Amino acid sequence: MSLGLNLNQPIGAFVPVPRHKSAGVAFLLSLLVPGAGQFYCGKNRRGGMTLAFWLLGLIFCIAHPSPALVGEALFVMLVLWIFSFLDAYFTAIEINKGQDDLVDEQNPRVAVTLNLLTAGFGYFYLGEQTKGLTLFVAMQVARFAIPSTGFWGISIGLALIVVQLLVAGDAYRIAHRKLKAAMAQDAPQPVPDAAPASRLPVQVPVVLACLLPVGFAVFVVIGLVLGFTRSGKRQPVFTLKSGTEVERGVSRSVPQQVRNDTPVPAVDFPTAVQDVQRVQRKPERGKDEIANLKQDVRMLSATLNTRKVEASDATVAHYYRAVALAMINSVHDRNGEAMDESGARTARADLDKIIGAGKVLTYVPEVSRTNAEYWAGSVARNQLHDEAVAYSYWEKCAADGHAGCINIVASARVTGNGGQRVDVNEALTLHQTVYNTGIKFQCAGAFSAMDIAEINYFTGVRRPGDDELEWTKKADGLLDQMEVSGGHGNVCQRADLEVEEFLFQLSQGHRDDNILQDALSRLDEDSATTKAVIQFIAGALDEGGFSSAVNFSKSQDERCSAYFDAMWYAELRGEGAMARRFDQRLVDIGKFHCGEGLVFAKKFKFQ
Repeated sequence: MSLGLNLNQPIGAFVPVPRHKSAGVAFLLSLLVPGAGQFYCGKNRRGGMTLAFWLLGLIFCIAHPSPALVGEALFVMLVLWIFSFLDAYFTAIEINKGQDDLVDEQNPRVAVTLNLLTAGFGYFYLGEQTKGLTLFVAMQVARFAIPSTGFWGISIGLALIVVQLLVAGDAYRIAHRKLKAAMAQDAPQPVPDAAPASRLPVQVPVVLACLLPVGFAVFVVIGLVLGFTRSGKRQPVFTLKSGTEVERGVSRSVPQQVRNDTPVPAVDFPTAVQDVQRVQRKPERGKDEIANLKQDVRMLSATLNTRKVEASDATVAHYYRAVALAMINSVHDRNGEAMDESGARTARADLDKIIGAGKVLTYVPEVSRTNAEYWAGSVARNQLHDEAVAYSYWEKCAADGHAGCINIVASARVTGNGGQRVDVNEALTLHQTVYNTGIKFQCAGAFSAMDIAEINYFTGVRRPGDDELEWTKKADGLLDQMEVSGGHGNVCQRADLEVEEFLFQLSQGHRDDNILQDALSRLDEDSATTKAVIQFIAGALDEGGFSSAVNFSKSQDERCSAYFDAMWYAELRGEGAMARRFDQRLVDIGKFHCGEGLVFAKKFKFQ
């Protein structure tokens, strides 16, 4: 009787049929959906955790809580994606070889990923608790006990990345060694009918895993460069050594092209700095900017009040808080409103901290001792009304080659403002130095050319070869270059300079109304005062209408410039009584705002 038992069955007759998984399919599934390849290979727990954390990173990216968190989330998603398709590919091969159960106990790919994404958890996974705990504590100390911004913060951040790469490599080494030892002890018998390892060459997933991080790094660098170009870095208008905005002869603001005029909410220290830079680039600053600037001041103050603020960050915060406070007061002044003396004193104190530090080392080129001296002088004179202190700042930065300070000092050599010595020949030399730089420093050369023309004409002081009309042509040449290089129509206040060019030509008996038409075409709706000057000279406004339009401006500096040009034109037309009335307007406003105009008006001998 037979029960169907055959004791002579060959060895392996009752061994289950070996599983076969396509490594190519596993790779493609995880390439499309992280974790899907692990599900295909039956590694549901690993696939589920991979997909869950990848989706969590995606949620952070969509929610966009902050640029820093988005960056971290993108990094986690990239690492998990690469881990997913590599692990799926090699897991399928290991299944086909019957090695997957051994690998699951000390998977090198899991160990590497954990050490890349965490501070040492890969060591805990491998049973190296002491090493993992040591690394975890050391990484936390480095991240939280040491400043995270500034030069040292950047250096430490790079060092931590290198450390994580090294410990990831170390985790792979340990796991691979343990896996090799385990396989040597319990090597599975080869299965005769097992399929080949994979038809997909191993180079495909490995090369892709290498290219993706490189591509990610390239896109990050491109993003940083584009973001910096569009909003971060300021273009100096009038500089020799370091960039700053400058006012020609103290009283004129310098318009320049605004590349990004969108307000940036000051949610943290970097965006507060960025927003102050944005406002600083604007040719005209209105009352609508005050709220933004005040928010910037609050954020920068919060940074300075942080106990662990890094020294270079503190320097940048002091500088831009001072600039923001100064611009708030300048907007109030331009609108005829009272300035905040407390804010002005805070701004000057901030700048004095930078000046007193001697050598200033920061990651923002604009933050320099000479720029701080320039701004400190502007605050001292225009907001605290202390000319002696203001010129003590400007003399120092002019001696160090700061073009804004050179311009102011050169003007003072003509007017004697602030108790400065009068030396017209030295003023010409200083302006010549700046003119020789061409357009290298934006508007500097053109301004100096016009300043030399004014000194020649109004004071009669000339050097060999000096001629005011030639100097206006030189200024035109530089302004043309500025426009070609990307400047807007009224770059460097070209409309105002063209009004002066018209008057210079009229003084030589030549009237060219085309110059006035060109100047008018450059103006926008916020240039009402300059527009009134052109209309008065063109005959579209009489004296009363012109005076009403100018008086509408609340800026004393704008009024001085307008009344001076009108006085000059009336004198050239032989209307002495009108010219005297305009000259009296300059006297009424006073030397503080009209110092240069009053000096040049002496040519007409009104007093």
